[in-house]
Amino acid sequence: MTHYSERLGAIADAQFQRALDRLDLGELRKARAVPFGLFGQNVFLSTTQGEFIFRGAQHGDWQFAKEVFFARLLAEHTTAPVAWPQWLETSPEIFGWPYILAPRLPGLPMADVQVIAGLSMEDRLQIARAQGETLAALQTLTWEAAGDFDMATGAILPFEGGHVGHLIGEVRRHVADADRSGSLTPDDHVWIEAMLDQAASAEDGGAAVYLHNDFSLNNVLAERRGGGWAITGVVDLMTSTFGGGEADLCRQAANYLDQDPALTSALIGAYREAGGGGPNAQARAPLYVVYERLLLWEYFTRPPQRADWTVGKTFSGWAGRYVERLRALL
Repeated sequence: MTHYSERLGAIADAQFQRALDRLDLGELRKARAVPFGLFGQNVFLSTTQGEFIFRGAQHGDWQFAKEVFFARLLAEHTTAPVAWPQWLETSPEIFGWPYILAPRLPGLPMADVQVIAGLSMEDRLQIARAQGETLAALQTLTWEAAGDFDMATGAILPFEGGHVGHLIGEVRRHVADADRSGSLTPDDHVWIEAMLDQAASAEDGGAAVYLHNDFSLNNVLAERRGGGWAITGVVDLMTSTFGGGEADLCRQAANYLDQDPALTSALIGAYREAGGGGPNAQARAPLYVVYERLLLWEYFTRPPQRADWTVGKTFSGWAGRYVERLRALL
């Protein structure tokens, strides 16, 4: 048996083979842990029939049902590159917990820092543009109302108050979490409430579109095609919802601002040119950015593992520059 991760534990090749046999996916030649991702859920499987990815988790029932739900919708209604088909097995018979098998997508993992280090600036600009185009393609999947997957019904449950109202509630919930670790100042509270007030009075952003909610280099694959770069895979659909499209720009746009603003401009420009985005984005941008930045701030200021980059900073001082830059770009 091989120990793959803390999440998966030890798995024998014979167990993988039993899972493959159920779907007639060939004889196992090699299994190796995927070196990327926070949760250690993934294993690459090479078989006589091709390349596959195995995803397992001890409490994966809701996660995997949600991922398969969104993967099916994206595969059937968009041109975005997602793994399909995905075979979900909820029985604990083989591994003791549910798992998914899916075809392995082509391309280089953009989560690999060594891959990124080997790219020229022109490569990176092309990839940023390809990300913008891919996000627009993902968001051709729309829904009648903003909402999230509901495990009990297997359908989308609308957010109370729409996407804006939902995010305002989420911001206040994460503010309470951050307060428990003492990582917000009184001035932070005043600034956050001002951002929420602006968003609450904003007009609706149009159709509710697909949101990955962690659309960043960490969750895409890419390869050279026809003299340029193309996104060949979008992975980890666990956080998917429906809502305002520009919300999904914020994480990667902010990451690019820290590296080179030209990358941010390339991302947003390609997204717009490909038809992405709705009206009144500037009015909602502060909420989108505050929500996304607060997720990181609350997590990385938890004691005792407070990250060095947060020391000596306030949330409003750190997040404020992203709000202003992205509001201007949108």
